Amino acid sequence: MQINRKKTPGFEEIKKIKYIKAKKTSLKNGIPVHYINAGTQDVIRVDLLFNAGVWFQEKPLVSSTTNALMGEGTKKYNSQQISEKFDFYGAHFNASVDYHAATVSLYTLSKYLNETLEVLEQIVKHPVFPIKELENYIRNKKQDLTIELTKVKTQARREFLKAIFGENHPYGHVIEPEDYEKVNTKQLSDFHKCLYNASNCKIVVAGKIDDKVLKLINRYFGGKDWQGKENIEIKKFAVKTTKEKRIVVEKKDAVQSAIRIGCELFSKTHPDFIKMQVLNTVLGGYFGSRLMTNIREDKGYTYGIGSVIFSFKESGYFVIVSEVGAKVCKDAIKEVKKELKCLREELIPKEELKRVKSYMLGEMLRNFDGPFALADAFIGVDAYGLKYKFYDEFVQTIKDVTPAELKKLAVKYLDDKKMIEVIAGKY
Repeated sequence: MQINRKKTPGFEEIKKIKYIKAKKTSLKNGIPVHYINAGTQDVIRVDLLFNAGVWFQEKPLVSSTTNALMGEGTKKYNSQQISEKFDFYGAHFNASVDYHAATVSLYTLSKYLNETLEVLEQIVKHPVFPIKELENYIRNKKQDLTIELTKVKTQARREFLKAIFGENHPYGHVIEPEDYEKVNTKQLSDFHKCLYNASNCKIVVAGKIDDKVLKLINRYFGGKDWQGKENIEIKKFAVKTTKEKRIVVEKKDAVQSAIRIGCELFSKTHPDFIKMQVLNTVLGGYFGSRLMTNIREDKGYTYGIGSVIFSFKESGYFVIVSEVGAKVCKDAIKEVKKELKCLREELIPKEELKRVKSYMLGEMLRNFDGPFALADAFIGVDAYGLKYKFYDEFVQTIKDVTPAELKKLAVKYLDDKKMIEVIAGKY
C-alpha cells in the first residue's frame, strides 16, 4: 500500500493510556521485588531503593556522600576494577539520592546479568569508602559548589527553599562549602550499616524478565547475610516559612537577576494535585504557556521562564522561575503578577485549555514509553503509597477539568500576596 504524502495524518484523541503494570514477588529474605516484563531489547535495569535519603541523615552530606562513594571501592574490588568490570560487560552503574530515597541502579545486558549482579552485590553490601576517594570527592564537590554559589540562579534557589521550609527542615536546608570538610569515613560506614540492608530495601526490575532473572537477583540479594534493623525511625520536621514576602540577594555586578516566586503547596497525594498540574501548565508548564508568551516572546525580558509544582513525600511547593535582564527585573515581576491575576479573575478560553490538555496527555504517553519509563512510573506512585489508579485518574481529570474549576483553584492557591519573592542579582 502506497502512502499518500499529501494527506496529513489523522488526529486521534487520547481516551485511555494503556501500560504494563509491575508484578510483585519477594526474595527469600522478604525483600519485595516489583518487576516489569517489557521491551524488545535484551537489556535489564535493576534498582535497589532504600529509605536512606537526606531525611534520614544526622549530619549534612552524609546521605549523598555515602551513596556516591559506594561504587568507589569494596572489600573485593577497588574503584578502577569496578569501572573496568562494568565497561567489559557493557554495563552501567548509577547511584542517586533525593530527600527520602537512595537508589543504586544497574543497567546491563541480560546475558551478563550474573556477572554484573556480582559486582553490584559487592557495592551494595561491602563498600569500604576509601579515604583517597573521599578526599577527591570532597575536593571536587566543594569546588563545584563554590563555583555554583557565584551564580544568581543558585543563590535564588537556595534562599527560596530556606524561606519556604526553614533552614532546619530537610527540604529547606542548604549546603555550605565548609560542610564538606566535616564528612568522614566513619559517618559513611555507620550510615551504610544502619540503612543499606535487606530490611530497608525494595527492588524494582525492568526489561525482558523471566524466572532466570528473578533467581539471579534472589541469589545475590535474597540471603540473610545483610539483614538489618526493622522499622527505621522516620523523623518529623516542622515547616517554618518566613514571614518576609520579598528577599533580595544583592549582586552588584550582575547582568541578570534570578527570580523565584512561589509558596508551599502539597504532595501528589492531595486531591487538588492533578487539577493544579493543569493550571500550572497553562501558566508556565510548557513552551506555549502564558508566562513564556508574555515575558519571553512579547516583552523579551528573558530567554526562558516557567512554573513548576514540586511534590515531595511530606509537602511540596509551587514556584515561578526565571532569569531576566537586571534592568527589567521589576517589570518582569509585574507581568508575572498580572498573569496570576488573570487566572484568578478570568476563565481560561476553551481552545487554550484544549491545547494544554492535548499537550499533557501526549506527555503522559511518553512517560510510559519503554520498560525503564514504566519502572519510573511505578516508582513515582509507589513512593507515595499510591496505586496505578493515580495515572488513570490523572488522565480522566485532565480530560474533565473545566475553566471554572481552574479559576477556583487559582483563587485558592495562586494569590501572589501570599507568595514569597526571591530576587538574586540587581533589583
